Amino acid sequence: MAQAAAAYVLNDRQVDIETPEHVSVGYELADMGSRFLARLIDWLILLVFWIILFIVSMYMLPAVAMAGETGVAVLFGGLLIVQLVVAFGYSMFFECFRDGQTPGKKVMRIRVVQDGGYPLGVQAAVLRNLLRIVDLQPVISCGVAGLSMMLHPRTKRLGDIAAGTVVVRDRSGQPIPEEHVPRNAPALGPPRLAEQEFAALSMYVERRASLEYPVRARLAGTLMQRLAHRLGNDPRQAQMPVDHYLGMLYEEEGLRRRASGAGGRAGSGQATALFRRQRPAWDAYGRMLEEARRGGLAAMGEARVSRFAAMYRELSADLARARTYGGSPELLFALERAVGAGHNLLYRAPSQGWAGVRRFVTGGFAVLVRRHRVPIAVASALFYLPALFTFAAVRRDPAVGRDLMPPQMMARAELAAERRAQGKGYVNAEEQGGMVIMSSEIMVNNIVVTIKAYAGGMLAGVGTVLALVFNGIPLGVVAGIFANYHQNLHLWAFILPHGVFELTAICIAGGAGLLLASAILLPGRQTRGRALVERGRESVQLFMGTLLMLVIAGIIEGFISPSHLPNAVKLSLAALFATLLVTYLTLAGRDQPAPDASAA
Repeated sequence: MAQAAAAYVLNDRQVDIETPEHVSVGYELADMGSRFLARLIDWLILLVFWIILFIVSMYMLPAVAMAGETGVAVLFGGLLIVQLVVAFGYSMFFECFRDGQTPGKKVMRIRVVQDGGYPLGVQAAVLRNLLRIVDLQPVISCGVAGLSMMLHPRTKRLGDIAAGTVVVRDRSGQPIPEEHVPRNAPALGPPRLAEQEFAALSMYVERRASLEYPVRARLAGTLMQRLAHRLGNDPRQAQMPVDHYLGMLYEEEGLRRRASGAGGRAGSGQATALFRRQRPAWDAYGRMLEEARRGGLAAMGEARVSRFAAMYRELSADLARARTYGGSPELLFALERAVGAGHNLLYRAPSQGWAGVRRFVTGGFAVLVRRHRVPIAVASALFYLPALFTFAAVRRDPAVGRDLMPPQMMARAELAAERRAQGKGYVNAEEQGGMVIMSSEIMVNNIVVTIKAYAGGMLAGVGTVLALVFNGIPLGVVAGIFANYHQNLHLWAFILPHGVFELTAICIAGGAGLLLASAILLPGRQTRGRALVERGRESVQLFMGTLLMLVIAGIIEGFISPSHLPNAVKLSLAALFATLLVTYLTLAGRDQPAPDASAA
C-alpha cells in the first residue's frame, strides 16, 4: 500500500490516454512556470516583430506620403488590420499548423493537445485563444484564470476548460538507453526503483545544482523518505550526506538499467532485445508517419493506408511489450509519441477543407443561429433595451445626453443641420484620412467589441452582459441627442446601411457568449466541464460566422455610409441589406443538417 501511494505521488503530473487498441499513452502535464516562460518568449517575438514593422513603416512613410493622404491612409489602415490579425492569430496559427506548439512552447518543450490526446483542431485553437482576452484581463477575470490554473487538476486556464485542451510536456529527442547497451554487457542485478521513482530521482539530480541549499536539503530528505522502501538496510545511507547518496544511487541505478536492458525486471534484457529486433520496423513506420503528416492519409492511397494502419497496430503491441519488459522511460516515451501520432492521424475527424467552409457560409451558420435563437434573443434584449432606455432618458432630459456624450460628438450633433445644408453627411471619409483607414478602424473596433461580448461568457455571462449593455447605452445616447436636434435622418442614413450587419453580429456574438455561460450556470445532466466543451464548439462557430458579417459591415461603413449618396439611397440600401440578411438567417441551410461541432 505504501509503495502504491509513493508511486502515485511521484506520478501526479501524468495524464494517461487509452487508444482504441487499449494501449495507454502517457503525457506529463506542463507546469505553470513553463507555460509562463513560453508565453513570455512569444511576447518577446511579437515585440521584435512590432519593432521591425514600425521601423519598416517609418521608412516607407516618406515615399507613401508622396502619393497623398490616401497613401498614408492605406499604410496606417493596413497596420491596424495587421495588428489585430497578429495579436489574435499568432497563437492560433502556430497551434493549429505546428502540432500545438508556438515558438515559445517549442523552446520550453511543451505543446497543446485535445483532452483525448488528439491534435489541436481549428475550432479548439480559435476558442482557447479568443478566451485569452479574458484570461489576461487585469484584476477580477485574470484572478479567475489564475485560480483556475492553480486549482484545476490539469492546470487548465479558462480557455483550456472551454476548448477541451490540455498543455503537456514534450520529451521527444532524448537518447534511448537501450540503443547504447553493448551486446555483451554483464548483468549487474535488477533495477531497484520503479519507473516513476527513477524519473523523480533523475529530475532531482539534474536540477539540484540550481537549487539553494535549504531547498535542496528539504527535497533530498523528502525523496529519501519516498524511496526508503526500495533501498532496504543499505549501510551507505548512514555513511554519506543524503544529497551525495542520492547522486550515487542515480549513477548506480543507471548502470543497473543499462546493463539489464534498461528494464525493471531481473536482468532479462528483454527491452533491449525488443529494441534491436523491432528497430527497422519502427524506422519504417516513422517514415510512413512523416509521409502521412505531410500529405494526409487521402494522398497515400488505400493500400498504403492499410499498411500504415497495420504498422500502427504492430507498434501499439510493441509499446505494450516494452512496458511489460520494463523498458526505459525514454524508450517508452518515444514509442508513446509514435503511437499517439498514428492514433491522431487514423482516428481524427476528417478535415472538411474548403467544402466545409463553403457549407458553413452558405447555410450552416444560419442553422446555428436558428438553433440558438433563445440566447441570441436575450443578448439582443441586453443590447437594445439599455439603448432604448437611454434614448428615452436623453429625450426627456437633454442634459443627460450632454453628460454622457463626448464634446466632439455633441459638436457633431449641433452642426448636423449646417452639414446637411452643405450637402455633407454624418461623417465624410476625407475627415478621417480617407475611406480605407476609416474602414480599417471600424472593422478592428467592431471585432474587438464582438470578441469581448463573446469571451465574457466564460465569466458566467457577466462579461457578456456588461459588454452588451455598455455598448448599447452609447447607441441610445447618440440617437437621443440627434433626435433632440431633429436630425434623425442625418444619423440613421449613416448608421443603418452597415448597422444591419454590425449590430446583428454583436448580438449573435453576445448570444454565443451566453451559450458559453449557460454551460456554467445551467449544465443540465452533463458535468459543467463536458457542457462547456460541447457548447463551446458551437459557440465558437457562431462567433466565427460573425467575423464575416463584421468584415461586410466594415466595408459598407468605410465606402457607402460616409459617401455622398442621397439619404434615400442609403436607406434603400439598408432595407435591401436587412431583407437579404433576414432571408439568409431564416431560410438558408434548411436542406442541410447543423454543422458538426464534434470535429474540433
